[in-house]
Amino acid sequence: MRFFRERRISVSFLDVSQRPLAPAELRRFVDHYGAAALLDRESRAFTDAGLGYLRMSDAEIAERIAADQRLLRLPLVRSGQRLSIGLDTDGWKQIVEAELTA
Repeated sequence: MRFFRERRISVSFLDVSQRPLAPAELRRFVDHYGAAALLDRESRAFTDAGLGYLRMSDAEIAERIAADQRLLRLPLVRSGQRLSIGLDTDGWKQIVEAELTA
């Protein structure tokens, strides 16, 4: 959030631990990146669920993420049709450039 506020880009913040991500919003990220890219493989939730030992399809991974959003690799950033997951500063810079030129 600090990255965008320093560049005077308004952002909305959703704490997924308080309120889960909407299914349509989750589907948008899954369609763009694939469900496997959304998994935080280094999180405690991932380890506790034993997912490192399972082979799952994108649909199965998406179901797991929808059921337990602690598995998400955060932050998820969306600006219009532009998306970014994780600490992707290059993607964030593209979002800022697009916002400033619009």
